Amino acid sequence: MGIDKTEELLKRFDYKFERKNNELIVKMDFSQRMIIDFSDSEKIKIKDKLVGWIFLTGLIEMSIKNATLYNFIGAIVMTFLFVYLDLEYSEINLIFFFLIFIIWVILWTMFYLVKSENLKRTLISWNE
Repeated sequence: MGIDKTEELLKRFDYKFERKNNELIVKMDFSQRMIIDFSDSEKIKIKDKLVGWIFLTGLIEMSIKNATLYNFIGAIVMTFLFVYLDLEYSEINLIFFFLIFIIWVILWTMFYLVKSENLKRTLISWNE
């Protein structure tokens, strides 16, 4: 897989991207970036990054893997907080909000994972 061939194919299919030295940064929808690093001639690295403000990361730039870990830790903290609030104030039922939060995080995580894996597979099939 060469950087020039990949760049040509990205142009042909109207992807928004920029080239920085030996890297192509593909700008995808919803603040997602795919970074294709051609600096090592033996191995090409494809990384993902979530940038800007999105629900999963807030204002912090991170990969999908780190965003998943970040949200898992947040869910554990919310679990303890909601259990405490449920024990303290039994008339407030927060389980509904907690389940909505968990479902929302899972849906967006799956959305970003599917988009990044589809682009990786497309890049691999283009350059075979």
